[in-house]
Amino acid sequence: MPNSHAALVHEFRLSLDRLSPLTPKEVIEEGHRLADDLEAKENVSPEQIRQALIYIGKKEFPYRKAYEELCAKDEESRMQTIVLKKLDASLKEKMEPVAKYGVHILDYVNSSLFESQLSPEEQSAVDTAITEAHDELNRQCDERAHTRKATYEELVTEWSAAEKRTEMLIETLRGMADRDEKWTDEILAKVRIFEEGWSMIEQDPTEEDVQKEIAYWTDVFTENSEDDSVE
Repeated sequence: MPNSHAALVHEFRLSLDRLSPLTPKEVIEEGHRLADDLEAKENVSPEQIRQALIYIGKKEFPYRKAYEELCAKDEESRMQTIVLKKLDASLKEKMEPVAKYGVHILDYVNSSLFESQLSPEEQSAVDTAITEAHDELNRQCDERAHTRKATYEELVTEWSAAEKRTEMLIETLRGMADRDEKWTDEILAKVRIFEEGWSMIEQDPTEEDVQKEIAYWTDVFTENSEDDSVE
């Protein structure tokens, strides 16, 4: 009998398909084994699937961030160059002023001007060029990361350290939940949000965001303590 959370397991599998291209093979294989195990269980819970997402997401995090950092610095300009090369002469002539005046092609496509200035056929041609450009950029990024292997590995080390620091900060925040039961649920809810950031489907947790949350609750407890002493 298939488990009642097949959709969540399917989402887990889709997340595995979107892992950074340079994620170690053993991490990917472990993720698929976990997905197989979850799918085979009759009474798997949503929490078990959530924890599996977080577990693999943490392992993939430093490789993805290193991959992004290595490739993202000049991605906007490379994207525009590739897209313009793929357009015919007349459409390229229309699009070049967009890039010339500093408007990124993706921002232009998402604006009302895109539909008002270009015909449906031209819009379709630009959309196709952007899709093909994304594929080409991914290939270039793979090649760049492999060529600059030492730099990539240094970035992985840096992001692994950042991940550990962020985890420690999240644990510090979790510990604050015991300081006053009035705030326990609210603090733990925030901890849960940060933890879900590791899950490959939510926004990454950052040291800065967790530090801000710790500072906020430190102020809350300080003010509460001062109020109690006045009474």
